[in-house]
Amino acid sequence: MKKKDSKTLEMTVRFFIDNMSVESPIGKKRIVCWDCGMAYTKANKSVGIKSVSGQPFQCLEDIVPLIKEILRKQNVLMVSANRRPRIMNPQRRSK
Repeated sequence: MKKKDSKTLEMTVRFFIDNMSVESPIGKKRIVCWDCGMAYTKANKSVGIKSVSGQPFQCLEDIVPLIKEILRKQNVLMVSANRRPRIMNPQRRSK
């Protein structure tokens, strides 16, 4: 049995698709995917993160603000990995 990693926060982004496909000029079928969908987080009890059921987004530009809002509500303090002096305060509200 694999031990669950307690040092990660798992998020899932799901896009809506229909049972439609489009044929490209070279005859290859392509699946149609909408730019809207749902975002979910999985619980990690070892660090106190609760699971969040589907939060909708309406376009690709909504995904990053939605992730920021979900993390803020979970009281997660996000620090930039590329060492830029930017900290996203979990108490700051998204617009």
